[in-house]
Amino acid sequence: MILKGEIIAYHGWGFDRNCWKEWQEILSNNFQFQTYDRGYFQDEISPKFADNELNKIIFAHSFGLHLCPIETIKQAKLLILFNSFSEFHPQNEKPRKRSKYALKLMIDEFKNNPKTVLESFYKKCYYPSPYTEINSHNFNKERLEDDLNLLNKAKLDINILKKIPKIHIIHGSKDRIFLASYAQEFHKKVSQNSQYYEIEESGHTLPFTDLKSCLSIVNQALGEIKNHGTD
Repeated sequence: MILKGEIIAYHGWGFDRNCWKEWQEILSNNFQFQTYDRGYFQDEISPKFADNELNKIIFAHSFGLHLCPIETIKQAKLLILFNSFSEFHPQNEKPRKRSKYALKLMIDEFKNNPKTVLESFYKKCYYPSPYTEINSHNFNKERLEDDLNLLNKAKLDINILKKIPKIHIIHGSKDRIFLASYAQEFHKKVSQNSQYYEIEESGHTLPFTDLKSCLSIVNQALGEIKNHGTD
């Protein structure tokens, strides 16, 4: 089998590696597809790119971009971002204050009612698609809480992203977690090497609820990569 590259896929806050299962099944014939797991619901997994000439590709959903080590990001030839961001809070003062306040309320509520917060979060994530119940009975409360606090202050250096040869930003027009207008601002910051796609009537779980729409964009991006395959 000739491999076209290596893919490492990073999930966002409140999810795990299982959300990439369909992607892995579809792409594993042509790509070495590994999935990261933060350890919210099961064992933590932190895959690394192999030391070879295969093209390095990163898939990141939402906060997953911030869970990816900087050294791994720097190796990427292609970065596919689904509903993602360099900084969660918007730059303009008023919406930034609102965003910070809303996240603070979420963090405070999570301390006392983590299951309720997770369920509310999933409903917002899946909108406008039907909410899919996720098994959240056994979870690492401390890890989830720590990462909510990390989300509040996480900020990825745009200059690092500008050095990646190609970035594809795919966003849902109905995203209630990170608004499409903020994603457009993010795109403008890395516009020299990025392309922006907005999928109508899709929300924050875009790559999992609208896989077909995303796959057409991703396949085109993957097809543009020059082969350095191995048997």
